[in-house]
This record gives sequence, structure tokens and C-alpha cells, in this order.
Amino acid sequence: MPILHRTRTLSALMPRYVERFRCIGPSCEDTCCAGWPVHIDKKTYKAYRNQTHPALQPLLARMRRLDDASDVRGYAILPTSGGDGACPAQQDGLCSVHATLGESYLNDTCQNYPRINRNVNGQQEQALSLSCIEAARMALLAEDAFEFVEAPISVREGTVHTTVVAGRISPQLMNEARIFCMNLMRTRELALWQRLAILGAFCEALERYLIGNAEQQAIQTIIDDFIGVIESGELVATLELIQPDHASQARVFATLWGVRGFTATSAFQQNLMQRIATGLGGDANGQVSAAALEAAYLRGLQRLEAMLASTPWLLENYLLNEMFANLFPVDGGNPYSVYLQLVARFGLLRLLLAAQCNAEDALPQLSTLTATVALQCRRFQHDRDYTTQVNRSLRESGWADLDKLYTLIRT
Repeated sequence: MPILHRTRTLSALMPRYVERFRCIGPSCEDTCCAGWPVHIDKKTYKAYRNQTHPALQPLLARMRRLDDASDVRGYAILPTSGGDGACPAQQDGLCSVHATLGESYLNDTCQNYPRINRNVNGQQEQALSLSCIEAARMALLAEDAFEFVEAPISVREGTVHTTVVAGRISPQLMNEARIFCMNLMRTRELALWQRLAILGAFCEALERYLIGNAEQQAIQTIIDDFIGVIESGELVATLELIQPDHASQARVFATLWGVRGFTATSAFQQNLMQRIATGLGGDANGQVSAAALEAAYLRGLQRLEAMLASTPWLLENYLLNEMFANLFPVDGGNPYSVYLQLVARFGLLRLLLAAQCNAEDALPQLSTLTATVALQCRRFQHDRDYTTQVNRSLRESGWADLDKLYTLIRT
């Protein structure tokens, strides 16, 4: 069988957990081969249309060209089938395309997922989406998951996102800003909420300078100033005066959770969501009173702290993955908008993990927490429209101001 899509080998910067990752195939509790329609590029679509192998007939019967097929990468779609939303190419937990034609005949999405490939001003980087349950385990449970290494990767040309940050910030200063933010998030002498709070103040200051078209050297001055106030303890002392608003934390993030509803095609995901609803004091439809929600959330937070005693880096690693994968704080919008997105995802995840810790008398297994991270990423972070909607809702409701956000972060 001739090779359809060729790959090339590159050296890439990656967290150590990425180098360790291997797909576990049919052993996966919540396969990526179900629940999502698959977009197929033009070249792969035409290759599939020429196949006559009996194992591929269910796939060919459902594959359809899109009405607007002007985008060669999203030329056709393969809808899910059956009550479990399985891909029609899936047979006994394995992919019939991979088995009969080989990996080079997989469409770009299936061949690349959960990898996130990026070329940043000539530097290759690779992260993983934690919507993959095995990737979530690898990233969240190992203390050394975010030691960075250089390792070879094999990629298709079309799966590498090229980012060139020009004009407002030089590549060197962009890297300095990224390194400062990542190092801040790993400063365990500070509570996690304090790191997030300082990160917000930094993003707000950075955005002011970028909007004002300040000289590039001013950005290095911002970084140096923040390092100084952190080391002096002045900023931390000020943050300690902030009081948490647990009632608003529960209400705001439970609202974000409820927007997507409480049903899923996957029985595994449905079980997780039922546990979350129960842990928040709700019924099967997620209905719960404000008082019961706050009480459940507070108890869950206390139990979550005990639960994370053995892996205190779990939430830290989640944030580090988001920051590295999304080129924080300079990609996808202005720095403060990117920060707002990070806080929304963190607050929602903390609520879900607290609910899992409150769902039963016994604390859950760590596997339940990592599966919940994958659930959040799968249901929310792959939906760009939802991300935009969340940022807009926080701004319109007044929760986007830094002083208000601090009360949502504070534990």
C-alpha cells in the first residue's frame, strides 16, 4: 500500500510527560473514537472513495462531503453512529482504516490527536490535549511531568500550527514573558491561588504596555518589577487581605458547567457527570438550591485538599499544560483575555473536582480526578464558541475585573 500522507521528523521542545505518552488503544476507558464527528481533508476523502475493502464499507456509507467544501482540511465529515456515538471505522476497539490501510491513511485529526504541534518563531513545540484520558494521567500525576526536554517528533506538515509573534513584542521578550509565567506557576512557596492572582496582575500590566505601544524594553522592566515584589513579599501580603467568595465561586462556575447540559453519548462520561451532579447536591438534571450548592462546594473543597495531599501538583500541572499549549500569555488574544480564559477553566475544574470529592463518603480514586479533567477538556475546551461565550459572559456580568476575579480564585 503506497504512503498517502508523509511525515517528517523534527526536534521539539516538550514537557517530559509528552515524551512518555503512548496511546493505549482499546484499553482506554473513554475512547477518542467516539463522541465526535471527524472532519476529513480532501486528499484523504478521495483516497477513501477509491477503497473497496469490506471492512471499510460502514465508513464509506456514512462519510459525506460538506456543502461548503472550500476548506481542503475540512472537506468532508464522518458522523458518529449508534447510541454510543462511535466512529463507524471503529471495530472491536480498533480502527479499521489503520488496520487495513495503515497509519498514513488516517485523516489528520485521527493521526495527530491528542498532540498539539506548534512552530513558534522557528522553535518546534509539542504538548498534548488533556481531553485524552491517558494524556491527563501522564500530565497530572507525575511530579516531574513538566520538566522540559528536547525530543524527536514525526509530524505531517498540515498538523503544525505556525505562530509568528511580530510587531508588538519581539520573539526574545515573548519567550521571557512565557518563562516568567511558567516559573511563577511553579513557585510552590506561594499558594496556587496566589500564583494565579499575581499572574493576573502581570497580564494586566503587560496588556497596558502592549496597547500603549511602549518600547520593548519596558516589558523586561515589568518582568523584573514583578520578580522584585514577589521576592520582597509585599504583593503576597496584600493578597492575604482578600477574602474568598465561596458562594459566588459555586454559583458562577456551576452556571458555566450547566450551559452544556448533563447528557453524553458515552456511558463513562455520563457516570462522571452523574457523580458531579450528586456531589453538588443536585438531582439527575443538575437542579440544586443555592444554599445546598454552596454547602456541597465548601465540603468538597475541604475534601479535595485532603485528596491532593499525595499529588499537590495536580492542579498546577493542569495550569502549566494550558499555558504551554496555548502560548500563554501572548497567543489567542490580548494577555488579559487569555488570562481570563485560564481562570474560567481553573475555576470550573476546581468545582468539578470538589464535586467528585463530595459525591461519596469515601474519597475518590485519583483516576476519577484525572478522568474529570479529561471530561472538562473534552466537553468545554474543544469548543471555541463556548470559550468566547464564557469570556464575554464574565465581562458582561462584571466578574472580569481583577479585584472581582481574585474573590473567585481565593480558596
